[in-house]
Amino acid sequence: MQARYSYSLIFSFLLLCAVNSYSQQTLNTQVVAKRSYGMYLKQQWPELIAYGDSVLKLGYDYYYIRMRMGIAYFELKKYRLAEPHFKKAIEFNAQEDLAYEYLYYIYVYTDRFEESRKLTKKFSATLKQKLQSDSLPKVEYRFAEAGEKISNNTETPNATYVQLGLGHNIANNFSLLHAYTYYGQGNNEWKINQNQYYIRANFPMKNNFMLSGAFHFVERSTALFSNTGNFTGSTKPSSVLFTYNYVESILLRKSFERFDASLGSTVLWLDSVFQFQHNAMINYFPLGNNKLGIGANVYLYTRDAYSSVNFVFVPFVSFKPLQKLSLFGSYLLNSGYNNIAEWNGYVVNNSPDLTTGKLTLNADWTINKKWDLYATYQYENKQLFATTTEYQFNSIFVGIKFKP
Repeated sequence: MQARYSYSLIFSFLLLCAVNSYSQQTLNTQVVAKRSYGMYLKQQWPELIAYGDSVLKLGYDYYYIRMRMGIAYFELKKYRLAEPHFKKAIEFNAQEDLAYEYLYYIYVYTDRFEESRKLTKKFSATLKQKLQSDSLPKVEYRFAEAGEKISNNTETPNATYVQLGLGHNIANNFSLLHAYTYYGQGNNEWKINQNQYYIRANFPMKNNFMLSGAFHFVERSTALFSNTGNFTGSTKPSSVLFTYNYVESILLRKSFERFDASLGSTVLWLDSVFQFQHNAMINYFPLGNNKLGIGANVYLYTRDAYSSVNFVFVPFVSFKPLQKLSLFGSYLLNSGYNNIAEWNGYVVNNSPDLTTGKLTLNADWTINKKWDLYATYQYENKQLFATTTEYQFNSIFVGIKFKP
């Protein structure tokens, strides 16, 4: 009898605790919903973010608190910080369109266009119609640029550079960049005509990974003149040498809330040199968006099967002072014996002369929704092949981009 009474007392106590815990949880959930919604209506974005962080730590994680925090970060233009909240909201409720719509614009505003296009495959028919995602152009952009590399060394002539290119998408699953480049340089003793074709494929993957594979073909003809006269007109070269060069590159990038990190490898068959490269890059966004980026790219390269290795260090900064104006600056420092292929094999050196340092400054101005105008200035410190004689290039390139 006593045992039965004790059992009943313990059972009643546990039942009372369970009911009280449930009531307390319901009350707290209601308080969280009410307070966060009030801040949302009053557009108290910093307060909403701080409150959301505190309740998430207490375990109150559900669709509406994630949506409200995501919208708060979005309204403050901290797009990268808003992203994980909208993704979490989709995990709670994948049927609502609003989180997908915000996530789409986050990718657009942070220049992750491949990811934005791939996301449209998950849109409902209503959202596809609203954003007209089915009518996005297959050719995303076309561009043309040209410029002059001006040498301060009488033995090294100026050079002419022209590039044409376009970017397009394949079924919104991945994108391709095609670029044709012409490079010409010469004097009364020799002349180089160089044709290049570059192709890169970007494959957006799960968990904010992006895989990029690239191939760069360089065909060069070098004409030598036995006379000292001008090679133009009827003057014919005494000999012409054709060389074919190749660059293959692969890069894996991962995007986090405040930074991007990437690892890559490149193989070069360039100017009779077989060279391996590996690089690691980090790009930090302190404002939680693409207004300011500070980063560095470090290259390790070898041409003797790793018996010796050399490093190239490329710090860079990007800044967007105005909505229509983007600025970029970098400096390449090379203390090794050879040149490298930069930026996923996109940039190759056009001569065996060693580039020991290179300053790059770029400005991009958005004229309207369809046209961009951009300009690039470069200052290169060069060293003549097989000597220690130095000279400099001052280069100016101007380009225009069309977005259908």
